[in-house]
Amino acid sequence: MKILRLFSIIPLLTAVAMTFFGTGFCSESENIKALEIPEDCRLAMSDPELSKKSSSDSYLEAYIQGVLDTKYPDSRVLVTVRNGDVLLVHLPGDLTKSQEIVSFVRDLTKRSVYDSNPSHRDRDEKEPQNKHHDKWHGVWLPQSTTLFPTEIANPRQPCFACGVRSHDKIGGTFSTDFIIGAQFPVYRWANFKGGDLQLELEAAAFAVFNLHERTFPMINADYYAGVPLTFAKGPIAYRLRLYHISSHVGDEFLCEHRHFHRKNKSFEALDLSGDYSFNSHLRVYGTLGSILLSDSEMHMKPLYVEYGFEARGPRTDFKQLFGQPFLAVHMQNWQDVNFAIDTTYALGYEWGKIHGIGRKVRLFLEYHQGFSTEGQFSRHRTKFVGIRMTYGF
Repeated sequence: MKILRLFSIIPLLTAVAMTFFGTGFCSESENIKALEIPEDCRLAMSDPELSKKSSSDSYLEAYIQGVLDTKYPDSRVLVTVRNGDVLLVHLPGDLTKSQEIVSFVRDLTKRSVYDSNPSHRDRDEKEPQNKHHDKWHGVWLPQSTTLFPTEIANPRQPCFACGVRSHDKIGGTFSTDFIIGAQFPVYRWANFKGGDLQLELEAAAFAVFNLHERTFPMINADYYAGVPLTFAKGPIAYRLRLYHISSHVGDEFLCEHRHFHRKNKSFEALDLSGDYSFNSHLRVYGTLGSILLSDSEMHMKPLYVEYGFEARGPRTDFKQLFGQPFLAVHMQNWQDVNFAIDTTYALGYEWGKIHGIGRKVRLFLEYHQGFSTEGQFSRHRTKFVGIRMTYGF
């Protein structure tokens, strides 16, 4: 069992080591000059004949998309390259910002760059032929991030994470929890109703262990699988999600608590979430959901609401990474506990690659007051202080 616990944190440690490798300070202009262009992309940029081939277009498209996703993460611009021409979809409504992005891509690639929004184009700029900008088009396995932002303080956010808690009434005097999970963008429809629509998959396992007892027993494990459909347009994002959660009390816990009556907590739910970003420093979100079906052993009342906000401080750019402090609060009211409030606070710092696809490492202090998030124990009140490290979107 201890060997399995060790292997469960290897992916997180590996991700953290790779992300932190090679940090240092430099200015934004130095970051642009230091871009490492893949050999295939350099070839596509320098050879006009080769750039007309679809394979070279794909290389160039993927490269530009990755650079824009990290340099302008809030814009959610989508890149299409056809016959060497670069088309930018879903540029910001701010004309100055849009022109800045177009100029950046033009300087980066030395290619013709077109804005899909007619109101942003210069009068003498002609639209490339055989392009239907008013129609949506799709991309399989998009390089960019998920459209609905991560809820940092949500204790059931799919990611890779580990943490230590103190004085949790369920976990004991000292406990540790692990999350092994991820979000997978599957297909994105660009320029859909003026925004982007994306189908995703999510999966995660949440486990907590009691460190105060001699055998470090696993208390509970929750298994989550979800299918979100997300839409984003400007500062607004929506998510419609169908998901399943099943909970399992640990074998060692049951052996040491022989009088504990285990119940099978398993349910399917559907919820709708909305998110609004005032700017790059402040966002609010909310969710309205209903449990569609729950196991008869632990039947659950259906309705719930979740909501919260996140505030970020000034961003600092290093050589390969950027860093930013944050404060996040996640609150929820479930009918299953008579809509009593449940709150989690997170205060910490996040690091991300300047030239990557949006995943970040976060280290933060958390404080939880309300009800346990651990499966069958979700109707038991608890509070705890902890420290957590996560890796994900």
